[in-house]
Amino acid sequence: MNFRTVLIVINIAALAIIAGVVLYRVLSLRKNVEPTPANLDPYLNDNDLENRRLERALGWSLVFVLITALALPLYFLVEPSRQVKAEDSFLERSVERGAVLFANSQMPTYDSTKSLLCANCHGAQGEGGAAPFVLQPESDLCLVEQNKGNADVPQCLPQQVSWTAPAVNSVLQRYSRGEIKHILNYGRPGSPMPAWGIKSGKGVLNSQSIGDLVNYLASIQIADSEIKAISTEAVGEYRTGAGEVVANAQDSLASAKQDLAEAPASSSASQLASLQVSVTTATAQLAAAEAYAAEVGGLSEGAILFRLNCARCHTKGWAYYDPTNLKVPAPSPQGSGAYGPSLRDGSTKIQFPGLAGEQGQFDWVAVGVPANEAYGIRGISSGRMPHFAGMLSEAQIKAIVAYERNL
Repeated sequence: MNFRTVLIVINIAALAIIAGVVLYRVLSLRKNVEPTPANLDPYLNDNDLENRRLERALGWSLVFVLITALALPLYFLVEPSRQVKAEDSFLERSVERGAVLFANSQMPTYDSTKSLLCANCHGAQGEGGAAPFVLQPESDLCLVEQNKGNADVPQCLPQQVSWTAPAVNSVLQRYSRGEIKHILNYGRPGSPMPAWGIKSGKGVLNSQSIGDLVNYLASIQIADSEIKAISTEAVGEYRTGAGEVVANAQDSLASAKQDLAEAPASSSASQLASLQVSVTTATAQLAAAEAYAAEVGGLSEGAILFRLNCARCHTKGWAYYDPTNLKVPAPSPQGSGAYGPSLRDGSTKIQFPGLAGEQGQFDWVAVGVPANEAYGIRGISSGRMPHFAGMLSEAQIKAIVAYERNL
């Protein structure tokens, strides 16, 4: 049998199979009878259906309906308190995490791997303190290469200062939570306050950790009445503090003179010269302290309140001013601008003109406006200006406004 014959046989067999399948399907269709629809089939009669089994099913259904009807109102009564407890528990844990972040090594919540040492600058109770900071030289002389770092040109040497860190146990009286988060995220450029948030590209804290810090700060806020009492007492303390500066300078001068007078006869010329320099320095410090005390004695309440609450932002150098530290440059004239704008030469009257403007300036200092909203004449808030209605009395804010309008 050749190949052609094989192909013919295969084709005939395939055709026979196909024909058989078709014939089978045709015969099957004729034999199949369409089933009766289920709804037309005869079913059990009522006597067979309405029996004890049906009654038990209906009884249990009624029981479960009653349970549901009673349980739902009870759930809705309990749910609000459960939710409040959950929120309180979450806040409590958040405050605990914030306490760890804020702590320094002297506090029980300190963790060497997590704590940011905020308390080193702002105080363990958030009462305020000081932070070390290095001022970089700004004199034009320092642009000359040979003057940079030259001990013979003191104004071109970096200066170590003690920068006053504000109290944070009253910070929510000055800023909203959103403003505090912004400060924590981005810091205060040009000051010891670093940027802590990863949003800034410089910090390590995510938004939850920033929120934990804010919640902790909220937990240590002191009472409103206590805040205003502290602000009032601070005015008197500022005046008496100037006298203490003079007294300390007098003690330093007396001590320096005594050291010189009691120097051994065997002292070398360099030792005697060093003691004489101490006397000269102490004399200059006393003169500076007396000038400072005389200045403070002539200040109005508004001027002192401005120095205590506003000058750290509106007066360059005020945050680290020490009248007896002769190495540190004296601060700029009060209100001449720094982190905040200059308030001198009638600029506040231009921003807030007339009697209506004076009230507008009072409102601006007292309660402020949110970021990107207008104030005064074409002013747009940056959101960085603190508000003082919770810190100072109405009379004290008016005294500050009057002082600023006459700078």
